[in-house]
Amino acid sequence: MDNNFTPTISVHEMSIQELFSQISDATVVYNDPPWTELSLVLPTPAQSVSAWNMDLEYLEKTASSMHVSSTVVGVGGGTALDTAKFLAWKHGATLIQVPTITSVDAGFTDAIGVRVNGNVQYVGKIMPEMVVLDFPLIRSAPKHLNRAGVGDILSCHTGLFDWKLARAANREDRWNDSLYALGNSLLNELEAAIGDIGAVTESGVRFVADAYRRIGAACAIAGHSRFEEGSEHFLVYALEHLTGDHYVHGEVVAMGVAAMASVQENDVDRIRNIISLSGVRANPHDIGISQQQFFDTLRSLAEYTSREKLDYSIVNTHDITESEISTAWNTVTSLPRVNI
Repeated sequence: MDNNFTPTISVHEMSIQELFSQISDATVVYNDPPWTELSLVLPTPAQSVSAWNMDLEYLEKTASSMHVSSTVVGVGGGTALDTAKFLAWKHGATLIQVPTITSVDAGFTDAIGVRVNGNVQYVGKIMPEMVVLDFPLIRSAPKHLNRAGVGDILSCHTGLFDWKLARAANREDRWNDSLYALGNSLLNELEAAIGDIGAVTESGVRFVADAYRRIGAACAIAGHSRFEEGSEHFLVYALEHLTGDHYVHGEVVAMGVAAMASVQENDVDRIRNIISLSGVRANPHDIGISQQQFFDTLRSLAEYTSREKLDYSIVNTHDITESEISTAWNTVTSLPRVNI
């Protein structure tokens, strides 16, 4: 595998107005905000669909009940981008993604994330023909939604640790030195760019988008995401299943990284420093996660990962003790509080 993981995704820096001036027939899948405001200055699309429900049964019904244009454009955050993927995949349409925030890497990855019985599952794969980056549009969003972009990059820290554990336990046959190096490189670059990310400068947004592009390309080439998805994501999936709530993805993943780095005894200070400098909300008190919910999630995490057949991780090496859970809670609640 090429150590550079040459991105297969075409990224265009242009305004959304310029994009729509080039498209004559499109189904738009959107989040609102910002769609209501955008629709006032854009040509009327052939069809527009509000994205709000990622349940597979709902998405199947939606896909079967509508005629979809030859081009599907996702405009918004994770729900819009994944719903656009699903509709384009089901109807064999061309996919264009226009992320309006950088809280999640969904616009740059081929896997389609849905929910089945409250659990995250991935169904089908489709790569966008292009991703459009409208920097003024992205930067006009609340800052915390763009700072959240650190989550799906920071997750390499715990993901790589878990992947290495799996290899040592002979529970992983997809090991790749170049992918491991990519994860480490992304973490180092994240630290170097952290000031711009925290300030939500154009350079900061560009770095996050480019990191997502490289992650998406690497996952597509490798056929998995082990280098950037491990026990920190599994904690998030289990938490959302337990509570029935959905959080800003990058924020809750950043919390998950801090929590599982604590359990892994894996350079927690580095994670605390990156989170602090980025300004990302990762303290559970800011995200809306109670101590009881946190404890219950970690207590049930081994059972959850086994039931959902998730990859081997620190969760499989031992029973997470009450002391470890308490230490993890102290770690995440010591993270800076962030007002938005």
